[in-house]
Amino acid sequence: MADVLLNIVIEGVRSKLISLVAEEIDIVWGVKEDLESLARDLEMIQALLLDAECKNNRSNAVDLWLRRLQDVSSEAEYLLDEFAYEVLRKKLKKRMQDQVRSFFSGSYPLAFRFKFAHKIKNMNLSIKKVYQEAERIGLRPVELVNMSNDPRSDRSSTIDPFVDDSSIVGRSEELNKVVNLLTSSEKDGNNLSVIGVVGMAGLGKTTIAQLVYKNEKVLRHFDHKLWIHVSEDFNVERLLNKMVESLTGTNPNLTVAEAIVGKLNEVLKTKRFLLVLDDVWNEDAEKWDRMRKCLRGIGGSDESRIIMTTRNEAVVSIMQASFPCQLGTLSDGDSWELFEKIAFGHGCAAIKTPELINIGRKIVAKCGGVPLAVKAIGGLLYSKKDEREWSKIEHSETWTAMEEAGSRVRSAIKLSYDHLPSLSLKQCLLCCIIMGNGGFISVEIMIQLWMAQGLLNPSKGSHLEMEDVGSNYMSILFRTSLLQVYEKDGFGRTIKFTIHDLVYDFVQEVAKESIFLFPSAELITGRESLLKLRTLILNLAHGLPIVCKSLRVLFLVDEEVKELPATIGKLKLLRYLDISRTSITELPNPITQLYNLQTMRLSNLQQLPKNFGNLVNLRHLCIEKDGIINGKPCLLPDIGQLSSLQTLPFFYVSQDKGCQIDQLGHLHNLRGDLKIFDLQNVSNQEEAIKAKISTKINLDSLELHWDTRTRDESTDEDVLKGLEPHPNLKGFTMENFMGRSLPSWMLTTSHPLVFRNLVKIVLRNFNKCQQIPPLGHLPHLNIVNIIGMKSVNCIGTDFFGWKNVDDASSSNPSGLAGDAVVSFPALKELILEDMPDLIEWSGLMCHDSSHSLVKIFPSLEILKVELCPKLVSLPDGVWHNLRCIKELCISGCISLSHLPKDVGGLASLEILRVMDCPNLVSIPDIHSLRSLVELSLAGCNNLRSLPSGMEVCTSIRFFVLLGCPAIQPEDLHPLSRKIQLEGLVLGDFSHDLDYFPWPSYTINPCRVTITDNENKEFQHPFASLLSLILSGWQAVTSLPEQIQHLSNLAFLTIHNFDGIVALPEFLGSIHSLEGLDIEDCKNLLHLPSAEAMRHLRKLTIKECPLLKDRCKEEIGQEWYKIAHIPEIQLLP
Repeated sequence: MADVLLNIVIEGVRSKLISLVAEEIDIVWGVKEDLESLARDLEMIQALLLDAECKNNRSNAVDLWLRRLQDVSSEAEYLLDEFAYEVLRKKLKKRMQDQVRSFFSGSYPLAFRFKFAHKIKNMNLSIKKVYQEAERIGLRPVELVNMSNDPRSDRSSTIDPFVDDSSIVGRSEELNKVVNLLTSSEKDGNNLSVIGVVGMAGLGKTTIAQLVYKNEKVLRHFDHKLWIHVSEDFNVERLLNKMVESLTGTNPNLTVAEAIVGKLNEVLKTKRFLLVLDDVWNEDAEKWDRMRKCLRGIGGSDESRIIMTTRNEAVVSIMQASFPCQLGTLSDGDSWELFEKIAFGHGCAAIKTPELINIGRKIVAKCGGVPLAVKAIGGLLYSKKDEREWSKIEHSETWTAMEEAGSRVRSAIKLSYDHLPSLSLKQCLLCCIIMGNGGFISVEIMIQLWMAQGLLNPSKGSHLEMEDVGSNYMSILFRTSLLQVYEKDGFGRTIKFTIHDLVYDFVQEVAKESIFLFPSAELITGRESLLKLRTLILNLAHGLPIVCKSLRVLFLVDEEVKELPATIGKLKLLRYLDISRTSITELPNPITQLYNLQTMRLSNLQQLPKNFGNLVNLRHLCIEKDGIINGKPCLLPDIGQLSSLQTLPFFYVSQDKGCQIDQLGHLHNLRGDLKIFDLQNVSNQEEAIKAKISTKINLDSLELHWDTRTRDESTDEDVLKGLEPHPNLKGFTMENFMGRSLPSWMLTTSHPLVFRNLVKIVLRNFNKCQQIPPLGHLPHLNIVNIIGMKSVNCIGTDFFGWKNVDDASSSNPSGLAGDAVVSFPALKELILEDMPDLIEWSGLMCHDSSHSLVKIFPSLEILKVELCPKLVSLPDGVWHNLRCIKELCISGCISLSHLPKDVGGLASLEILRVMDCPNLVSIPDIHSLRSLVELSLAGCNNLRSLPSGMEVCTSIRFFVLLGCPAIQPEDLHPLSRKIQLEGLVLGDFSHDLDYFPWPSYTINPCRVTITDNENKEFQHPFASLLSLILSGWQAVTSLPEQIQHLSNLAFLTIHNFDGIVALPEFLGSIHSLEGLDIEDCKNLLHLPSAEAMRHLRKLTIKECPLLKDRCKEEIGQEWYKIAHIPEIQLLP
């Protein structure tokens, strides 16, 4: 379909011609008629292209004509772009010289004007020849219609998520099955369990894997997660390198598998990890055996898991997937439910009439129960309200043609592509193959690439920016499932997407003759290809091919490279430059000649070159790090000259020339995220106002940072008054503010609310401030982190947005039914940390009669109160509202004597941690906490017993009891056999004991060894235990014998047993033991026998000086016992 793409190029050339004719500059003298003629001829050629597109069986002559036209149109585009470059260069030169004269004055070379005129005349002749040749081969003009239904004119400039991938239809059973398999302790005997998700293309294998990958239960279960798209290239070294990249963000590109395994071992050793191998095609058993051996060599936990997705059942057998999950097609009911959600979804044009339902059911039947096909067609019909349009889709010949080829999914993909509302949107989809198949692609980068290719042109008279058009295009492609949402950020913005491999194959077929992409310099052959090249991914070892005169996009990939070649300035048409995968931190001066550059991406930046302000088209300066190199910040002098700039990740304020905060005032179009550092260099409110922060309507997130040095508090207060943001702000962070009070714009609870759209707020290190802003009235607030507010002594009722119920009744922002008052209606995370003067935290005051009308924190999932040593109590009247709470952490509150009774009624609570609260006497009854997975009690010196009701909390899997000496051995009985623990930390009981207490069923369990006693049904209470950490004290001279019965124990840590001289031989009874860590056992001399440690794969000895010397390689007395262990660490 090169004709479609050519139409886009030609339309772009016509637009440039029309603009050029309108320019009142001398360069067009003598050729104005030629330019107008060229524009008319190009319009006629567009009409011929439509005829070529309509021909189902094109002749070779038509294909040759299309290739000739492509060459001519590319030359015309380059000619006009070259001229535009010269125009801009002359303007900048005039600006620098501050000259006032006619634009192309006599000082400009007359030869250039004649040369340009000559090229235009020749180009006109070439276009006329192409037109005449088209007539000769039988092409006839077709009446031109509007080139677009113009999604560019959509008002929305944000990406519509449309289909929420977190809700799937007809796959809940499979999803739950995989999640349960991953998180259960069931093993397959191979020490590396593989779960295979298998089914034909388009059934949702990758979607299932993605949902599992992001599942909260899975997130808690695994220490690390890795996602690798495999496809047909099952090269072991490539996959291992990809694993390192998934963990660290950097691909080491090592060629020796053992070296890569060593890097993985540094991160994953003893850790429980999940590896997803997506889209596996490998049928070579030897390759998989080698890969499995490498994965075992990483030294991860035996509880690590692998998910692989494949279309081929033979792959399942080769990879020895013990737990296969076979996906079938959707039922008719599920298919229709999925279609309904999409085609008749929120905001759709289609109205759910009986006629459309009837046609829709027939269309869904053609999809054959394949989810991808259903979603694609549903997304296509979402924007069509006319019955005739639906009928046209139903009766399309595409269904018949594709069914003959055996692919209903491809039918749906082609129909969705054919009905995209504009040619430029089609080209945008085709451009997505630039990033390759597999993995996840940045939405921001892709939109910037579309922009670099000239595909995002707002309609005439529109107020949209190119980026807004790109966002609208993304929404359409997501809606039609031609692209799929993968990840959103905390503000709900889609930041990553994927392309299904069937869509990718289709797009690649369409685009193969129209997009010049070469993965490396070795594949570039022939000057003709170089001249056409528009996008290049290059390793600088091959040099910079300056002959690529049409280059718009350049990725440089070589982490060894620290300097950018000066020849970069020769790439006049370059619009996108990515050097973020190099070590370049300084830019050469010739880069300031790239006047067309729109986007520049770097890893870090030390300083800008002189005349950087020449890059007047630069819209996105993307720097991954915060511009600190060798302790010095990167200043951005005269950055205000870049009036088109939209992305500026940081700005360091300085008193140096051109580095004051007023530079930000010239950047009216900033959007996304902005961090402002060194605000101590701003003198007063008047100076701060010059930044014009309140006018930056497109900022999503703003961070304000001062340094930590002591200074006049009134200055910070004054400056903050002048930095009031626009109400559109979604994220706000302040750090190191030294003022005592906050400005009125942060304290108001009435309209206009500056923070009315706020989603996240972080206030950190306010040493003197005595106020916390009221936040409970903000309807969208999800996250509140208040850290290091060292002078606040009370969190009052103002924090909730109102002082009492009566004040709130007239200003309830929640919109809930009835007259309920809601404080923090959307809040999911609240962290109060490092507040040394905080004494009181009050609840929302109300009378008993109005208690039911108050809802506080109805959506809260995470609550952490840490390092608040003077806090004597937690607020009452809050806990009964916490219907969604999942994690509660109280730590470092040394004055806290009790927890509110209602904590025991938090039915949704999964994690309860109470740590370093030495005056806490008891924990409320927890029998209602039936969702509890982790209970941690540590550093609570006066805690006298385990919480009652614990024996019925059978969901607990991880339990910590450490440093609670008041708890007596007989108090451990709630740890019954009903609780199937997987992780247990015990120790630091009363130092008066000379033995280590161990839970048992007997009344006095402390000295009883648990035996079978010929009871065939006996099961040790910790039969499911996988990890055990024991922390002792000086008086204990032996380990509890009961641990020898832990038949599934994989990891054992022994800490602070100074009274033990030799480890017991009974450790050899734990055949499942893989890892043994011995820490801070200063008098330990002897290990068990080599036979007792024959199953160990890893041994770590730390802060055990005597044992460490005896375990030295070859020469230590204990060496012979451990020489067989694959991994040994002897640490100081």
